[in-house]
Amino acid sequence: MKNIIIIIALLVGAYFLVTKVVDTTEKLEDNNDMHTNYYKKKVEDKDKRYHKEDSIGQTVFNGVGLSLEEKKDIWSRSPLKDEMISKFPKFDMMYMFTRNRIEDSDLRRVVDRVIKGVETKFLSGSVDANEAKYQLGLME
Repeated sequence: MKNIIIIIALLVGAYFLVTKVVDTTEKLEDNNDMHTNYYKKKVEDKDKRYHKEDSIGQTVFNGVGLSLEEKKDIWSRSPLKDEMISKFPKFDMMYMFTRNRIEDSDLRRVVDRVIKGVETKFLSGSVDANEAKYQLGLME
């Protein structure tokens, strides 16, 4: 009888542990996700100010009034960067993309340098296609 009372007490304790402590932990994780999502949304809204449509309906990057570091940060999060990388291994298309879709000459020079460096490494065979795509996403 004494053993049954101990087992029941342990089960009740385990029940409260699982329902109260674990449930609270999940709520804390949800709050962190909400904060992360809110911050991500704020960053996306800020970044959208520097993307606009040109006369033919294409999205272009214009970082007027920003430092080069801020432009690089926004470019690294930009969907335009992913669109440019999707043109790999057609380097001529990538250069044309930067001329047509990046209005800021400072950032365009930096991105063109990255493309040129990856092009040289890829054509010489020192990097494979996956590594080349990865390096195209990095900013100097």
